[in-house]
Amino acid sequence: MSPDPAHQISVVKRHQLQAGVASGGMTRAAAISADTVGSEQIFMGISRLPPGLRSSAHIHTNCESALYVASGRGRFLIGPKVDRSVPIEPGDCIHVPPNAPHVVVNDGDVELVLIVARNTQVERVQEYDADVQGPPTVAVSSAATGLLPGPLLLDRCKTCRVPIRGPLAAFSRVRGIHPYDKNPQLCNRCESKIRGAEDTVVTVLFADIRGSTLRTRQSSNEELLKMMREFFNSAAPAMYEHFGVVDQFLGDGMKVLFNVPSPRVSHAEDAVKAALALQERLRDMSFGVGIGIETGMALAGHIGLTDAVDFTCVGETVNMAARLQALARGGEIVLGPTVFRKTAELLEMRGTASSPEIVDLKGIGRVEVLRIGTPAEGDMDSTGAVPSPQL
Repeated sequence: MSPDPAHQISVVKRHQLQAGVASGGMTRAAAISADTVGSEQIFMGISRLPPGLRSSAHIHTNCESALYVASGRGRFLIGPKVDRSVPIEPGDCIHVPPNAPHVVVNDGDVELVLIVARNTQVERVQEYDADVQGPPTVAVSSAATGLLPGPLLLDRCKTCRVPIRGPLAAFSRVRGIHPYDKNPQLCNRCESKIRGAEDTVVTVLFADIRGSTLRTRQSSNEELLKMMREFFNSAAPAMYEHFGVVDQFLGDGMKVLFNVPSPRVSHAEDAVKAALALQERLRDMSFGVGIGIETGMALAGHIGLTDAVDFTCVGETVNMAARLQALARGGEIVLGPTVFRKTAELLEMRGTASSPEIVDLKGIGRVEVLRIGTPAEGDMDSTGAVPSPQL
């Protein structure tokens, strides 16, 4: 007698996990579910939180959950004001009842991984306003409310872990340590470690509002200012949360550095994740943004005149990223040859992988690039004209 196919054991591989809703810096993925293996009465998932990050304050409205801490150390902030701290470490088990407000914080140096079991297939997550006691606020589109997500400001520098906020930050301020101006998730001590300027590997991201020249002719100054504020208020937090340093605001665009001044092994992936997060934040906006990214050698450090020195980055990699950004249409990310090879596994897991193409970049030559995203039909570049093959 052959076994019933419904009674066969199934194995779900890592690349088969299905992404779920995110809460701040915490991501969720379904492992054992109706969609992955056809289970009807059991659900298991995995929640991940990178070092130094925290989730947003939220509740689960329709289910209770049981969590097992597989790796990492951190805290659950609970209570009506989400101000009671409960430490967690590997081996701990946590019960989260319905409508219980909480924030998950990763205080460790490794990823915090939680194995989640719950009594429903679909988890309904709502953001929670800790300053308002009573029913939580229902999460709505930022475009509908005019409110934009802010950066998840951390108590410690994401790189060196020195306290930069909270009670312990007073000792840091005495030593002259404070949040870094170009990324409030880092400290100024990390920037000061680079003396002068030096050649180093860097990932550079340029982002720019598409069609802004045409909009300038057709819109009032107030409308343009509102659009730029929406862009920058969405873009900066997305960069900060992925270790990006906003080097410059360039009119209706921005230049962001990864791997400097604080080195990160995964800097290329950080940049791509930041770009994907930004495009997701801007999905419902009335304008599109084109993004270009490349990884390579550049001169990074304190550059300028004696009395006007700033930390920045210059070189061929910077020029390449700027050219790629000019190639991207609204809603699109264009990756240079180095960065898309370094992030191939990430792109495959995210389901965003596509076939590379050859383009001719002015002053650089023929280059293999990869496009991510689906731009609006007929979308225009920042000059208001359809991009030409030669850029």
